[in-house]
Amino acid sequence: MYSSDKSGFKNILLSFYKQIQESEPIFKQTQINLVKERIQNILYLGMGGSAIAGDLLYDVLFDDLHVPLDVVRGYIPPGYCNARTLVLVSSYSGNTEETLSSMEKVRRSGAQIVAITSGGKLAHIAAEEGWPILSLPQGLPPRQSLGYLFFPIYHLLGHLQLIDHYQKDLHSLTKFIKDKSKRNEYPHGGGKILSLNLAHTIQNKIPVFYSTAPYLRTVSRRWQNQMHENAKSLAFANVLPEMNHNEIVGWELESEWLKGLIAIFLENEDPHPRIKKRIELSQKIIKNRGVQVVKIYSSGKTRLEKVFSLIVLGDWVSYYLAMSYKKDPIQIANIDYLKGELAKFKG
Repeated sequence: MYSSDKSGFKNILLSFYKQIQESEPIFKQTQINLVKERIQNILYLGMGGSAIAGDLLYDVLFDDLHVPLDVVRGYIPPGYCNARTLVLVSSYSGNTEETLSSMEKVRRSGAQIVAITSGGKLAHIAAEEGWPILSLPQGLPPRQSLGYLFFPIYHLLGHLQLIDHYQKDLHSLTKFIKDKSKRNEYPHGGGKILSLNLAHTIQNKIPVFYSTAPYLRTVSRRWQNQMHENAKSLAFANVLPEMNHNEIVGWELESEWLKGLIAIFLENEDPHPRIKKRIELSQKIIKNRGVQVVKIYSSGKTRLEKVFSLIVLGDWVSYYLAMSYKKDPIQIANIDYLKGELAKFKG
């Protein structure tokens, strides 16, 4: 079953906890002297795996962060970026063209800028400009460097005293995630391996992932993206309660195509009571269309544990699904093709 893992992707999953462990040293070794009093809003520039870290920061810190945070995916930053903005320019490779384009425009805004990267053009420009650089270890797929992209910024915002409940010591989270990863390793996990069983359940179907706002808002998107890139499989995602105002009507579709779908709800055990009722009703509607519904719950005590328990689980599901489809989870041929063709285009 595992012959398709030619690049040792499983080892990346097993060592994810080390990214949490190493995040504070990465932050501490960077000389960052920002003027807190100037920070009235935060812009996080990024694409793909780098941008997901910004989305998760928004979710985890939803009611803890003292200033607004917006994630910008694209070539152009918003017009309100100015000298009172903290700009976090995040590109694991350092060569993401959309992020570099936005960065060029914020250079003239007077904003305070921090770069998060493992090298490339971003590191070069940041060094020239004298911007702080959170320098990340090289050699990972950007989507699997999530810990390096998330936690040093988490520490930065904590040290700036922009977070109400900053969890400085992440030792318990590190151990929690390490144990989670071990329990998902076949055949060493022992007993029932949820991620493996879930991959078998999803196999040959198109999953639709649902999570809940605000704290798990990005989890469904992360699962969707991991199915895309690792398993080379189509997947869709949405968020409650928003989907109750539009997408839920789409389940009225009269088509044999529905038989190829599976709905997976990624939940906390204790959502808002109105959200809980919405989940129950949404699942009832979908089941009545003859579509299988699967409920997956987060684990852990803290918000970080709950969010990252689902992140880790989704990564393992995408890995086992890739193995089932005999796909190398590292390879991203279509993205490589797009980048190659765009490099020839001078528009």
